[in-house]
Amino acid sequence: MLRTALATALAHKARLALTLIAITLGVAFVAGSFVFTDTIKARFDTLFEDVYAGVDASLRATPDEVASGVTTEVGTIDEGLEDEVAARDDVVAAEGYIQAFGQVMDAEGEPVGGSGPPTYVYSWGEDPRLNPFRIDDGDGRAPRAADELVLDTATAESGGFRLGDRVGVQFPTGTETFDLVGIASFGDSDNLAGATIAVVPLDTAQRVLGLDGRVSLVDVIAADGVDPGTLVERLTPTLPVGVEAVTGDEQTAEAIAGFTEGLDFLGAALLAFAAVAVLVGAFIIHNTFRIVVAQRVRELALLRALGASRRQVVTMVLAEAVAVAVVASLVGLGLGIGVAQVIRAGMDAVGLGPPEGPLTLLPRTVVVALLVGILVTAASALLPAVRASRVAPVAAMQSVAARQVERPARPWWRLGVLAVGAVVVAGGLATGLTALTATGAAVALVSVLLLAPVLTRPVAAVVGSPLRGPVGRLARENATRDPRRTSATASALVIGIALVVFTAIFAASTKQSVRESLEAAFPGDLAVAAVNPYLTVSPSAQEAVRESADVAVASPVRTAPGRVDGAEASVTAVEGATAGRVLDAGATVELAELGGGVLAPAATVEEGTVSLGDIVTVQLSAAAEVEAPVVGTHEGSGLGDWVVDSSTWERLGGSPDATLLLVALADGVPRDQGQVSVESALESFPLLDVKTTSDQVGDAVAQVDAFLVLFTGLLALALLIAVLGIANTLALSVVERTREIGLLRAVGMSRGQVRVMVAGESVVTALFGAVVGSVTGLALGRVVVAALDDQGLGSFAVPVGEMLVWLGLAAVAGVVAAALPARKAARLDVLRAISYE
Repeated sequence: MLRTALATALAHKARLALTLIAITLGVAFVAGSFVFTDTIKARFDTLFEDVYAGVDASLRATPDEVASGVTTEVGTIDEGLEDEVAARDDVVAAEGYIQAFGQVMDAEGEPVGGSGPPTYVYSWGEDPRLNPFRIDDGDGRAPRAADELVLDTATAESGGFRLGDRVGVQFPTGTETFDLVGIASFGDSDNLAGATIAVVPLDTAQRVLGLDGRVSLVDVIAADGVDPGTLVERLTPTLPVGVEAVTGDEQTAEAIAGFTEGLDFLGAALLAFAAVAVLVGAFIIHNTFRIVVAQRVRELALLRALGASRRQVVTMVLAEAVAVAVVASLVGLGLGIGVAQVIRAGMDAVGLGPPEGPLTLLPRTVVVALLVGILVTAASALLPAVRASRVAPVAAMQSVAARQVERPARPWWRLGVLAVGAVVVAGGLATGLTALTATGAAVALVSVLLLAPVLTRPVAAVVGSPLRGPVGRLARENATRDPRRTSATASALVIGIALVVFTAIFAASTKQSVRESLEAAFPGDLAVAAVNPYLTVSPSAQEAVRESADVAVASPVRTAPGRVDGAEASVTAVEGATAGRVLDAGATVELAELGGGVLAPAATVEEGTVSLGDIVTVQLSAAAEVEAPVVGTHEGSGLGDWVVDSSTWERLGGSPDATLLLVALADGVPRDQGQVSVESALESFPLLDVKTTSDQVGDAVAQVDAFLVLFTGLLALALLIAVLGIANTLALSVVERTREIGLLRAVGMSRGQVRVMVAGESVVTALFGAVVGSVTGLALGRVVVAALDDQGLGSFAVPVGEMLVWLGLAAVAGVVAAALPARKAARLDVLRAISYE
């Protein structure tokens, strides 16, 4: 039976090729996602293991000591600890350094690296055993003077810098200019995941960052025979409050986790889209084997008549499916490596790529890719295989192969599944349980696929109504002749279009919600913020804005992570005297009357977690905490969890730097004039942007549009597979209807009319899938937007234009999918077709 299965597969090369493509694309995306994420982890593992290879222990501020708004990536500690630790008998060397945020500027005064990847300033380490930077011969030397710096190789190349150039670096306190004396690598890499890196002497870093006598970390080398873990245990009791010791391995693991956290999300998203591609491919595979079995009734019946058992027939059909799956999965695995390379090239293009190095192919990836391809294919072919085993031996004696009669689709139980999904969705929306709502939406989506055969005739009649004349009528009838086949063919397109429409609706609703939220929350005229999210608006910049003659109010907003009653939460400070002019927080009390109290999130009070009048403990660092009464609630977008007055912020030890500076212009000053005036006042702060509310909305919309482009591009793979499925079904349908087409040709139908008929059938099928998918995506979008209403997604928007575009593209896809099957149908020999059995 195995030999028979292989021979059957090879005897139908076109069908084999289309099935191979469906499996290959799905497996390729799965394998590519794993290869890409494994490559990231492997490269960062290697990079940071090299960088921290000589570090046995590190001293740093505890997480509680990391006060908000500081300019370093971590908290700071007393520089004097370096000498104290270095004097110990169990320590060979200790050296402190600073790791902070700063922005390298190019010759035109523009930020190098844009506003995406991090922008770091490091202090140069004098001990080569602890210094992560390497300067090769010919690439200059270490920075020694106060006006000298070193750049990493990638930053020097992207900024067009050469040794001896003057380089500007923007710090929170202003811009400093340095002589470029060296170009360094970070470990063995030219770059650190797209980050721009400037390295200056330690005393220079302390001066420009206002950190005299402070360092970010102190790295330590243990004496011979002292285990790093033992050294940490010995150091811990001797350290001052707010300082902790960790091993070099712990530091390495945390560094790796920090750099791969965001890319892990990308890997998960890629795997999710791979799952969609595999699901869509499964529909094609199932449909292919279902049609093939229907066409091979006589062949299978003859095998039964010769003594083959039902089990043997099932085995043969499954063996054919598995044989095809093995080949396709191996090809998909190889193609997946190319997919990973394309993804990495895309990440490199936006400056977020992993360090250079070979792609990583783990045994797990090979096993998972093969299992996905084989198991999905086998599962998709199982029902057709069982159906094949039920062919009666007497069918082999008929002059024409008996067609299996399709039972009419019964809608009642399918409608029951839809009703269950609707009830679960309603329950999720009523209780606010997002997981329950998502479960109901998934059940409803499955019910739509189950109802597709019932919907085929009425929907196809509507979308096919423009097809006129005998040829058009034949195309419509061919599309609705077998509702199960048509719905199964269109199911892949239903899923693809539903996800695309859902994504478009979600993006449009997000943009509308952001627009309304920003316009309502910021009634002021202008907002000043750093172009890089790691930088802030310094006090000197705030004062420069206030001194502008066109400015009436400049109110700072400061946000940082902290703790409230021991639970992690973000804390925002507003200037009560001025915030009411430029900020609408939806507060139940006037911001000017906030005083020493705090505003709690409205949702927190509604849940009963805290009540008005309660006393809560607010912290930004372990060294300072404030007990304050809850005097009201707020619903302000972007204000974090808890809101305090600027006086309370000072008591908490918060930084004077502002996350955002909101500006109200003087009476009679046009907004355009005021924007130019504030920009002039901030001329010495090139990394600060002055924006109107419309500008802020535009930036937010641009981010959503980038998200939409990315997700739509990934979903295009599912749509491609869906189109292949339509082509696959049409090609098999042409073979099944060879005699029918021959008879039509014999009674006068031209080749051109045959092409139009087959193309019309394809377009009707594609439009059926697009219409059902669009309605499904619209319903899913409405449910999700409603479920996320309490998370700020309060507006529902339908991009009608985009939906019409997708319907048009579906029609075009139908024509493209029909090209080869229509050509084959038109070229059939009439006499052979008439005599075809």
